Amino acid sequence: MSTRAERTAVIEELEQAFRSAKGIYVTDNNKITVEVVTRLRTELRKGGIRYIVVKNTLAKEACKRVGIDTLTPFFKGPTAIAITPKDGAVPAKVLRDFRKDLKDLLDVRAAYVDGTLFSGTQTEKLADLPSREVLLAQLLGVFKAPIGNMAGVLNGILTKFVRTLDAVREKKEA
Repeated sequence: MSTRAERTAVIEELEQAFRSAKGIYVTDNNKITVEVVTRLRTELRKGGIRYIVVKNTLAKEACKRVGIDTLTPFFKGPTAIAITPKDGAVPAKVLRDFRKDLKDLLDVRAAYVDGTLFSGTQTEKLADLPSREVLLAQLLGVFKAPIGNMAGVLNGILTKFVRTLDAVREKKEA
């Protein structure tokens, strides 16, 4: 059994990770082999995501300290959490891709992304969302389209005006 100081250190570490997190995913860690967890951690690390097996009581205490009480009911049984300090939807994509191979293993119980709680089934929808960069590019395209259309219209008006002047000039010369 760990000492009080060790438990306090773990709670403080989790608290710090939760404060800086854009997304926290609570997953079921039951019946998963060490080999599978190692592969999953490798995939998650590529996106800057930590995957930690936690004691439920310590994770609940860290959630309470941070003010994320809505996650505490999901800390039951063997539990692991994926924490991302960047894009909150990235872990959903990695976990969904891993679930394709594992079928019944690695259930996502809940996710807390940007201040909103999502159920396990709703995280599947999060995985289908485009990345932040793609959404920003789409938004930029929406802003750019009217300006491009206006430039085309103005160019057409100027072209028509120049052609009319050229026709008048040719008529006077003839």
